[in-house]
Amino acid sequence: MKHKIFKSIESDERIRSILEHRTNITDWKNFTRTHFNIIAKEINRSVSEIVNENPIYISDYLLLGKDKVENLAFEYNLENPIDVINYLDLSYSTKPFNWISGKTLERYWTIEGVKPKDLKLNVLLTYLGIAIKDWDEWKYYSSSNTFKSSSIQKPAINSGGQVLISPKDKIFFKNIRRYYLGSYYLYYIKTDNKRIVKTPFIIKLEDNSIVIESTSEGHRYKSTVIKNMLKSLYVVNTNLDWEQEEEVYLFNIGLETNPEVIFGVSITLTSKSGIPVAIKNVLIKQSADVNYLDHETETEINFNSEDINEEESTIVKYFKKVNSQILFAEYCCTFDEFKEDVEEK
Repeated sequence: MKHKIFKSIESDERIRSILEHRTNITDWKNFTRTHFNIIAKEINRSVSEIVNENPIYISDYLLLGKDKVENLAFEYNLENPIDVINYLDLSYSTKPFNWISGKTLERYWTIEGVKPKDLKLNVLLTYLGIAIKDWDEWKYYSSSNTFKSSSIQKPAINSGGQVLISPKDKIFFKNIRRYYLGSYYLYYIKTDNKRIVKTPFIIKLEDNSIVIESTSEGHRYKSTVIKNMLKSLYVVNTNLDWEQEEEVYLFNIGLETNPEVIFGVSITLTSKSGIPVAIKNVLIKQSADVNYLDHETETEINFNSEDINEEESTIVKYFKKVNSQILFAEYCCTFDEFKEDVEEK
């Protein structure tokens, strides 16, 4: 089934009106790059008009990622979303700002199974005039195709097509459903070793499958793989705002039935240099209500903070016990360099 967003773009009267004067082709899969460039220009022009009137699209990082907006603000000494919008020069009397390219649109319509970036879907929804509060429903629940991010627990399948789940996995995931669903705060140290991040982490059921949602650096993540790894919970969370960016978690679960505090590690990349890094993680359960932290955002705690609650104070003391809770992967080297470095240490 074709995704609802794409069907709506195809049937949009403004785009249809432009195309009917340019081509007799009706199947979008047969469009050339030129056709998609024409479509992109109309989308970009319209989106720029909307952004000019609604700075929230910039301030809430709905069309441009947090890193992009903050880098622009820092590099050009811009103080607020209006300044960023003015810098981008969204005047539709000139060349439209490139919110989405014809090349990107061509990929979406001509490549089977392509996964659009979440921010690009936001651009299309902005063009269609869909209310922001309805975006998730349009993107993730209107179609059962590949654009829906979902939890995957991949069992073995026999020759007859029957699912084979080991007794250990049955017990493990039964425990997750019975005892671990709910809202948590995830705590970890930033790679500069100076700040602690506190961010929502949700474990819930969706279509009878276990789903994990989190946030990191202002981006939303949702599980694409969840499995039992020797009684540890192995999770791959995929970034919904940045294509093909993932974080891997491994939590020490066992068969605990009163999980108030959970310990684990995350494996990710440093934001600036892309170095692999393993980070100590602590989950503290807040409520069995999976919607308890729906409106919470990521915050940071300074090691010297005084205005913090008992939970945060305990976390600070925990992380202070060890100089670093982070393991960086070093660069490749020759054996002689490796030997020299080891002897120096």
